[in-house]
Amino acid sequence: MKRDTTRPPSSFFWRTTVDGKKHLKIRPLRWCVPILLASFFLLSYGFDVQMLEGSLVASRLMGYHLVDLYCSLEVIAAHHKIATNLMIGMISIALIYWMIGGRSFCAWVCPYGLLSEWAQSMHRWLVKRGVIKKRKKVTTQIKYVFLVSFLLASALSGYLIFEHINVVGIISRWLIYGLTESALVVVVVLTFEIFFYERVWCRSICPSGTVYGLLNPIALIRIEADRTLCDNCGDCTPACHVPEALAPVFISKDGTVFLNSTDCTMCGKCLDACSRDVFHFNHRLKDLV
Repeated sequence: MKRDTTRPPSSFFWRTTVDGKKHLKIRPLRWCVPILLASFFLLSYGFDVQMLEGSLVASRLMGYHLVDLYCSLEVIAAHHKIATNLMIGMISIALIYWMIGGRSFCAWVCPYGLLSEWAQSMHRWLVKRGVIKKRKKVTTQIKYVFLVSFLLASALSGYLIFEHINVVGIISRWLIYGLTESALVVVVVLTFEIFFYERVWCRSICPSGTVYGLLNPIALIRIEADRTLCDNCGDCTPACHVPEALAPVFISKDGTVFLNSTDCTMCGKCLDACSRDVFHFNHRLKDLV
């Protein structure tokens, strides 16, 4: 199909389809989630309401334990045993993200994901003005090397090695408890992403995101693409957090296909960029309902 070079106008809040319909963009809603979660943590800590205590690495929701999946694996590797509360928290988080989209944690919950998105915009602004050079992206497959390496380091040392540089935990502790000692790690990573490789932490390093991504192929809610509506304009590719996740769309010739790639964060930027409603959120139980 010939590409239509006259694209409908869009704004921060709204996108317009080729038939003139306006839809609220996903991005403003998605940005609100980590901010709201941080507010709940702050309220619980500041006013002792015991609603959502702890941090995004390990927390209690009204007394019920929740633990980040990779952090749980680190604890098991370091201590060579599985505590009951740890198992409860790990299974609970696995079930939650199995239901709501696997690696959706990275785009919808992680506070660093929001900072990295802003850093990406700054990086592209600097490239466009010739301040820095555009570089080839680091392969996303190296993320599995980091996943295994940090687990081995924990098993051999008895310490949670990755948690010392885990920007998610650092930001949570800084926002909630005012612990700024490790904030330099976040500054260094953000600076590297602004001036060198955009979103390299989320795409190629963070083992927490990698573990959530392993749930993508079986997660209940996913983004689905309808190839019959696509005009091959390519607007979705530069918008995507991890363009590699869109590969199944372009391989498929017709029909619908779920974005099951372990790289897909369900950020919804493909929905925001598309003017033909190719992309939409759907669930795997649709044929049974």
